[in-house]
Amino acid sequence: METNPQQKNAQPGSLNRAFLLLEAIASGSRKGSSLTELVARTSLPRPTIHRVLNALIEHGWVRRDEASARFNLAMGLAALGYSAISRNPIEQIATTHLSVLAEQLNQVVYMGVRSGLDMVCIGRYESSSQIQVGQGRVGMRGPFGMSPSCLAMMSRLPHDEVESIINANLSRYHRIEGFDETGFRRAVDEAIKNGYSTYDSIILDRTTSAIGVAICDPDGYPIAGIGTTYITGWLNEVQWQNCLTQLQKTAEKISNDLYLKANQVT
Repeated sequence: METNPQQKNAQPGSLNRAFLLLEAIASGSRKGSSLTELVARTSLPRPTIHRVLNALIEHGWVRRDEASARFNLAMGLAALGYSAISRNPIEQIATTHLSVLAEQLNQVVYMGVRSGLDMVCIGRYESSSQIQVGQGRVGMRGPFGMSPSCLAMMSRLPHDEVESIINANLSRYHRIEGFDETGFRRAVDEAIKNGYSTYDSIILDRTTSAIGVAICDPDGYPIAGIGTTYITGWLNEVQWQNCLTQLQKTAEKISNDLYLKANQVT
């Protein structure tokens, strides 16, 4: 169950307040968040926000842009994030498989995981092609649902859980420029029906398409998603089917390797 900001704010302690602010900054604009925006997102008093932000700046986890007076995540926190990603068993196992897949498809391949109501990109794997389609990057975070890997994971989630995520995130989706709710809901329905996702004409960039597949645990519950983006109309029917097949085979290999590693540990 997802905890809302007011419930989190009710929990005592400076650590919880620091988490609230870091989460609020991470979910905001890439250009940073103003003090007013952070007050609105966290419901914390301004003096408290000032005090916690100063501590986070001192630790190198947050930075303040002097020109715009906006706050953003800093490299000290990024270093911890990259360290966490590199220690993630999914990323460790998937790296070789997804690097090979990128070369096979001659396209960029992404991997994302769910964090509550958010998606976090934990892998970007490029081919040797001079044309690299897609602007996703490792560490990118956004509302869960706004990527082919998210939709792929939704295709394997219980229906009630999918609806709960969409309802909780709908206002965030609509803040994304060019978001098309009708197209999004159609894509979700198609993903659930097919067991994989296609991603077309959902947000501003209408020139690209994508395919996504879920990586599942032995019980079939999605623990990550992989996807690839390509220029719309670039793939013919045979190439598109091959792309889907290779994604599905690779997801299955990663799932099997994770299961084998888990058995070795136990």
